[in-house]
Amino acid sequence: MDFETLLGLAGAALFSLAMVVLVLWPILVAIIESFKVIRGSVRQSTPFLITDTGATIWQKDSRNSTTESISVGDKRLRLSVLLACGVEAAFIVFLTVVLFQHADPRGDGMEMMGVGFAFMLIFLPFTLPAFILARSGQWLMLAAGLAALAAVAYFAFWLEVLSELGLPNA
Repeated sequence: MDFETLLGLAGAALFSLAMVVLVLWPILVAIIESFKVIRGSVRQSTPFLITDTGATIWQKDSRNSTTESISVGDKRLRLSVLLACGVEAAFIVFLTVVLFQHADPRGDGMEMMGVGFAFMLIFLPFTLPAFILARSGQWLMLAAGLAALAAVAYFAFWLEVLSELGLPNA
C-alpha cells in the first residue's frame, strides 16, 4: 500500500469520525438537557448566612447563575430547540440505516450520497448552528428559525428520498 492510498484512507476515516461525533453530540446533549429540566422541577435549597447583626445573606449558586438569568419562556424555547436539533441529528442516523437497507447490492453505492447531502447541506449550515446557539442560550429566536428551516428541509429531502427509492409515501 502506497502513501497516497494510506493518506486517503486516514482522511476518510477522520471525516467519518467527525461526522459521527457531530451527529451524536446534539442527540446526547438534548437527552442530558431534558433530564436537567426534569430534575430541575425539584428545587434545591438555597444556602444562606446569618450575620452577627441578624441579617440574612442569600448566596447564589455560581454554576446555575447563567441559567437563572433567562426567563421561563427562554428556557422552554432553548430546550425545544435542543430537542429539535437532537431529533434532526437522529434523522441522519435513521437516513443512513434506511439507505443502507435499500441500496442496490450490485450498484455503485450512489444511494449513500444522500447522507452526505443531508449532512453537508442541511445539518452543517442549519442544525449545527441552531444547536450551538441554543446550547449557549443566545440568539434563541435565530436558533429556533434555523432549526425550523432544517426540519422543513429534512422533510422535503425525505420525500425526495422516498420517491427516488420507489418506496410508498405513507
